[in-house]
Amino acid sequence: MQDSPDQLCIIQISDPHLGRRRPFFQHNWEVLVELLNAATYDLIVCTGDMSIEGAEFEEELAFAAKQFQRLRGPVVFVPGNHDVGNSRPDVRGGERLITAARRQAYLKHFGPDFWCRDIGESWRLLGLNSMLPGSAIEGEAEQLAMIEEAAATAAGRRLMVFKHKPIYLDKPDEAVATQSALYPEHRQRLKGALSPACGTVICSGHIHDYKTAIWDGLEQIWAPSTAFVIDRDGLRHPVRGIKRTGYVVHTLIAADHTHEFVEPPHFLNIDLGNWMRAPETFHHLYHTEPLRGLELAEK
Repeated sequence: MQDSPDQLCIIQISDPHLGRRRPFFQHNWEVLVELLNAATYDLIVCTGDMSIEGAEFEEELAFAAKQFQRLRGPVVFVPGNHDVGNSRPDVRGGERLITAARRQAYLKHFGPDFWCRDIGESWRLLGLNSMLPGSAIEGEAEQLAMIEEAAATAAGRRLMVFKHKPIYLDKPDEAVATQSALYPEHRQRLKGALSPACGTVICSGHIHDYKTAIWDGLEQIWAPSTAFVIDRDGLRHPVRGIKRTGYVVHTLIAADHTHEFVEPPHFLNIDLGNWMRAPETFHHLYHTEPLRGLELAEK
């Protein structure tokens, strides 16, 4: 990646949910590998949930990391709740939550879970672990200190923040904690830490919708999943953005930023809405749902 580019292309992919045990979404990954290896770009950022069961099985993290080695790179990552466990405390019930051991497994296979890098004189990129706030594990205080220092010393650079969870779900003053976004106190703490910088762009995933919003100068871009959508018709969950699979291409020219939502024509728009409506919930089912038809495929 160039140190002082006139123009920089960053491809943001999110939530591929790769797995050897449950390879439900491998089709779109194969399409994506083909597309990206034929594309021209400077950096790929994956905003979490590289794996579907990595928080439960370390070998699934290893499988997902190996899949990413098929991309010609460079690629950097931030963790999702499926990779390291979800935020503490568990406000949804039945979650696998972040632990020091799960974080260490992630670090082993994907490298740093938070990071900072400068792009010339115009941009500073930050990668954050959305599940560290409130976890009380090693890394929480260090990440916050990195954010505060990065914003305070940006020296005129704009910040581009990559993280798994959006800063809020529907509106910035929502007070009810949800695993779909940062908890209210963590949202306000992040906003305060970023406040010395100007023109910050926050890029997230997790919701599997494409959406944009602005809050007090914080430009927000939700990236869709490359794997699946959730309840496309809003039968149980509100439609907050565009529910279609794809990825986002960010273009940086000096201090200017534009982006494009890309929908590859060969992607499948798999809808897991039925799983979300099931009494056992999606977070239970993906560990136990059998792979069907393997006997026929092996004949």
